[in-house]
Amino acid sequence: MTKMSLPRSLMLLGIMLSPEPSAAIEKLNCPFNFTSSDPSKLERMKALLPDADAMGSLGRLNSTIDTLRRDGMAKSQIVSHLVGAYCLIVAQESSQTDAEKAAKVRRFAGQITQLVYSLESGLDVIVNVPLAPDVVDALNATARKQGLSSSAWIAMTVENALQQ
Repeated sequence: MTKMSLPRSLMLLGIMLSPEPSAAIEKLNCPFNFTSSDPSKLERMKALLPDADAMGSLGRLNSTIDTLRRDGMAKSQIVSHLVGAYCLIVAQESSQTDAEKAAKVRRFAGQITQLVYSLESGLDVIVNVPLAPDVVDALNATARKQGLSSSAWIAMTVENALQQ
């Protein structure tokens, strides 16, 4: 695998998985593949791969990311390998259309990128929670009034709620 910068990797992923405007995606193309000249390393990598519900198991993903970091893998390679592996797993699902599979891989790519690049200290965990647009607007307004970013306000609010 050639080394690519993260922005270039994500750009290629977005291009390859973007729905075509005039027609549905006919085939899901997984842009990254993971290979190794060391067969034992490749087998170990396969054992660490997430399943189709990977984001439901953040502990396993964090453990996988930690293992790959300890093995000396660069952040961009971790993202590429995990997205490529996840894409291959999702591609085998027969219950979803290729457009649904592509959307699922795009969501995973965004989430795994956040995990890989934010967990430097191992102290932070990112939790993705879907919110209605009006709730997000209220959240942003409240955070702004307090001079905080939305993320900082959410973290502060959750921490305060847990202390009660």
